[in-house]
Amino acid sequence: MSEGIDRIKVRVTPDRLKAFITLTPSEDDSSISEEDIRDALDKANVRFGVKEDLIQTIVKLQMVEDFLIAEGIPPENGKDAIIEYKISLGRKDLTPKENPDGSVDLRDLGFVENVTQGDILAVKVPPTEGVPGTGVDGESIPPKKGKDIRLPRGKNTEISEDGLMLIATKSGVPNIREGNISVSPLLEIQKDVDFSTGNIDFVGNVLVRGTVKSHFNVSCEGNLEVWEDVENADLRVGGNLVVRRGIYGEPGRRIEVKGNLLAKIIRNAEIDVYGDIIVEQAIIDSSIRCGGKIKVTSGKGVICGGRIFALRSISVSQLGSPFGTATTVVVGKEPWTSSEIETLIKEREDLKKKLEEVNTNIKYIIGYGREDSLPEARKIQLNKLREVQRLLIEQLNLRDLKIKELREKSLYLLNEAKIEVLGIVYPGVRIWVGEESYMVDSELQRVYFIFNNNEGRIEFRSI
Repeated sequence: MSEGIDRIKVRVTPDRLKAFITLTPSEDDSSISEEDIRDALDKANVRFGVKEDLIQTIVKLQMVEDFLIAEGIPPENGKDAIIEYKISLGRKDLTPKENPDGSVDLRDLGFVENVTQGDILAVKVPPTEGVPGTGVDGESIPPKKGKDIRLPRGKNTEISEDGLMLIATKSGVPNIREGNISVSPLLEIQKDVDFSTGNIDFVGNVLVRGTVKSHFNVSCEGNLEVWEDVENADLRVGGNLVVRRGIYGEPGRRIEVKGNLLAKIIRNAEIDVYGDIIVEQAIIDSSIRCGGKIKVTSGKGVICGGRIFALRSISVSQLGSPFGTATTVVVGKEPWTSSEIETLIKEREDLKKKLEEVNTNIKYIIGYGREDSLPEARKIQLNKLREVQRLLIEQLNLRDLKIKELREKSLYLLNEAKIEVLGIVYPGVRIWVGEESYMVDSELQRVYFIFNNNEGRIEFRSI
């Protein structure tokens, strides 16, 4: 070992994967040998991954700074566990196939996904351990293990013995709630919903192979499919509603659908649908509020009479009738927002009145003199009033914020709104886009209606 070894400094990174060498200038013309470098590396516990071919280079240079001299092998960290779903969980396209004549096949939607007992719903690919690395000191560097994940077990499911599969314990329809997969049994009514069945209230999906008769109710958290008609019935559907024939209503009967609605015809019905509405033939004398799009698909499809709200768009072949039937269609306006805003405004006014009363009472108490000189009972009363005052102001601010959000949302929707008529628009039809309206006083053919932001009015253009 030469005296110049003191000129050699070896630095190892904290992760032990790299070593760097520095040779300081010589003050007495002493030189560093290969043996000196190897001794210095050994002294620094660097025994693996040494770049032997560089040692001669360093000896020739006799001066280097932070030169990479050894490099270990980094560990390969393990992969996290993943869940592979074997079911669609409602992610299928619900748009029906359109026939050449413009009709749609409501019998082949495939939106109800059934599983049978013993079916595999999901598979867990377990985490991996990873591959250890080797540090420049020759010691093993452990990898980070992959993170595990639990199988999303819900009602009517079980986990296999090896812990890698989620299996249905009952036949039904899979769904996901609060992150867990459950199986809801499918309720099949083999005939009409009538006096022989009574009203239906079910947590899963319902299939009615007949008609929902007049004045009966069907309520389900999943999808509802009716093979024949809905006659003056109340429906509450948490998923999609498909009626292969028609929906016929009467005053006081309501249908509410959280998903999409598909039917052949709708007449005299009051319906709220939060998704899209697809009708094959006609919507007649009905009150409809739709949170998506409305489309009447037939080449002779009609919307006539009633009041039709759609958040985004309406598409139809004939709008109104040759007899001037009063028909109102509205787009670009949240169907439920107007009533919600009205409710919020009324609540805000009530809160203001209460706040004025509280403020008056606070002033009355303070009128007795300085607060610190008030009787104890008055101080307690004043503190309670101020707490009520704070809560009322907080509630007022929340109402103002919500009203502002709803109005801004309505303005955004206005730019996307459209009414498309592929055939004739008859006089007697009133068009609404947002807050603006247009009364049709003469026949129009193949037009669409939009809101012109620049001119602040509704205009129609040829298709």
